[in-house]
Amino acid sequence: MFKTFKWAAVVLPVLSILFASACGTQLSHPNQINAFDGATYDSLLLAHGALTSFEASVSAGYPKYKDMFNQATVSYDAAYQSYTSFRAAPTTQPVVTVVVNNLAIAIVALENSLQADMQASPSNVAAVRARARRMRASAKQAGVSVSDILTELEIAAAVARTIPQSSAYAGLAEVVIESTSSALAAEIAASGQPIDLSLIQPVPEIP
Repeated sequence: MFKTFKWAAVVLPVLSILFASACGTQLSHPNQINAFDGATYDSLLLAHGALTSFEASVSAGYPKYKDMFNQATVSYDAAYQSYTSFRAAPTTQPVVTVVVNNLAIAIVALENSLQADMQASPSNVAAVRARARRMRASAKQAGVSVSDILTELEIAAAVARTIPQSSAYAGLAEVVIESTSSALAAEIAASGQPIDLSLIQPVPEIP
């Protein structure tokens, strides 16, 4: 039986990464135009890392999620194109904000589909989201911007970690956990480094 105390022990540290990231562990990029530029680049790094990981997993063993994945890649491409246009002419910040928000929604839709198939406990999901809301509120009070993409990736990983390793859905949970790990690794590797558009090129659709 998967004990509640074990669930709390793994979920809370995972979500703590969110607050740590929000509170300034992530360095600015030396060639960023402004804080919005750097934050958007970080959001795309996270999304790119997650989608690249998802692509490998979906292609290898979870073809039923292909269409949902491809919809997310279309949203990513739109965000990338809008962001690169902004860097060339930094007057389109509101447009970039909209398309990055749409990207976050597309990633959430993909993760929600995976989450539903993992048979995650509704009470565990609610507890994870409540914890994330409190952490997001604390960050807002501190005047720190938290990437919605980072928030949702962390929530998805925390929910996935509530799935017992003995469960029939453990493999699916690992896909979600790995996507978050890959996203964070990509962002951490680029922390404090110049913005490099080659690191966030559009992710191809799965044919």
